[in-house]
Amino acid sequence: MKTKFLALLSSLVGLLLLTANALATTYPEKTVTIVVPYAAGGVTDVFGRAIAMKLSRLWNQNVIIDNRAGGGTIIGTQHVSRAAPDGYTLLLTSYGFTSNPILRKNLPYDPASLTPLLLIGTSSNTLVINANLPFRDLNDILKMAREKPGALTLASSGNGSSPHVAAELFAKATGIQITHIPYKGTSPAMNDILGGQVHGIFDGTSALGQVSTGKLRAIATAAAARHPGSPEVPTFRELGIDLVFGGWFGFFVPRAMSQSLQDVIFKDIERAIADSEVNAVILKTGLVLETQTQEQFKTFLQTESERLRKLTESAGASITVE
Repeated sequence: MKTKFLALLSSLVGLLLLTANALATTYPEKTVTIVVPYAAGGVTDVFGRAIAMKLSRLWNQNVIIDNRAGGGTIIGTQHVSRAAPDGYTLLLTSYGFTSNPILRKNLPYDPASLTPLLLIGTSSNTLVINANLPFRDLNDILKMAREKPGALTLASSGNGSSPHVAAELFAKATGIQITHIPYKGTSPAMNDILGGQVHGIFDGTSALGQVSTGKLRAIATAAAARHPGSPEVPTFRELGIDLVFGGWFGFFVPRAMSQSLQDVIFKDIERAIADSEVNAVILKTGLVLETQTQEQFKTFLQTESERLRKLTESAGASITVE
């Protein structure tokens, strides 16, 4: 009886593997949706649309972007966590995936229900402000913030996002009080900064395009060294503040997806990113492209999570995102 059971079990496993490989071979047979948990027009949305367009050509199938903004990336992430593991719903997200499990008491989804697939790249956070403000440098900003606690308003792409965490760590490192204004993505946040409703944001280097046109003023970057695309912008360390912090962007899939299908999607997204046109779009935003295996991406995220825990503890930060 035991022998027959083992033989049946072996046959079932073999059948499942064959089915998974067959699905991977014919994938995709219909429209693929890439969920971006931010509003349209932001950096993640820009990456997603460029990659989606290239994947459409590679797969000869429609690949669409579904912007599900809100909740500090929770709405979009939760949607993908509940999706079928058939490869037709992918998640393209960023730092909120790292910070939410650490900074929030309750999440409506299990982070383990999603598997890290591919890291696109990383970026350092740069403090940029509306160029019409009277603050010329960091000393001007700190002087105002100390004279009027809470008067300095800093936007973010959502609670628990990279700009939010960077702003809170900046406040703790300098001993000032800020007012955090969360948005449903970088694009709406930037609209209000340019409109004068908010002072600034700890954005990625993508904001440097607005700096070059004179609409924004770059104060300092939270990196170990100056960015080659903006060598005139000092680091916080140069200005006496030990603040090094940045974000990342990458793809995730439902955990139950077969590894063979994950491998197919990984290789094709990797091909799309390597395309000269897509590559140019990504590099124009100032993102530093990273070439990593899927396992290296998983390790990277574990390291980032531990780094955030240590940063918040060592800085004495108490970041409220509820």
